[in-house]
Amino acid sequence: MSPTFKSGAFAQQCFSSHPLCLNLKKLELPEKVILACTACNMRHRLTVRVFTVRAVALLPPAAEAGVQGGAVDQLAQCAAAHPAALGVRAMDVVNESVGLRCAECRRSYDLEVSVFETHQR
Repeated sequence: MSPTFKSGAFAQQCFSSHPLCLNLKKLELPEKVILACTACNMRHRLTVRVFTVRAVALLPPAAEAGVQGGAVDQLAQCAAAHPAALGVRAMDVVNESVGLRCAECRRSYDLEVSVFETHQR
């Protein structure tokens, strides 16, 4: 059985060292987000308190019309439609926040995290 580290330090170090290798692996909604790193073969499981979404002002109203619901629903729709486009844009374990960005629909998701866990594969 692989070890589990209950600290945000591993996630922060992973993001600092190789941010382009850290991507969304799986959503276990309403509160779990799993990030996978292809460089260090670790999975970071985040327990999220609050989801917030920010849409880019440049998107035409027709693009926004197809998206319904709150931030959790929008993230789920985005992950289902284009999972490879979701990446980590920011991570701050001191303030317990993680930012995701979708390159396809250009939305940013801010996550307020209550628990960071790292699993070594």
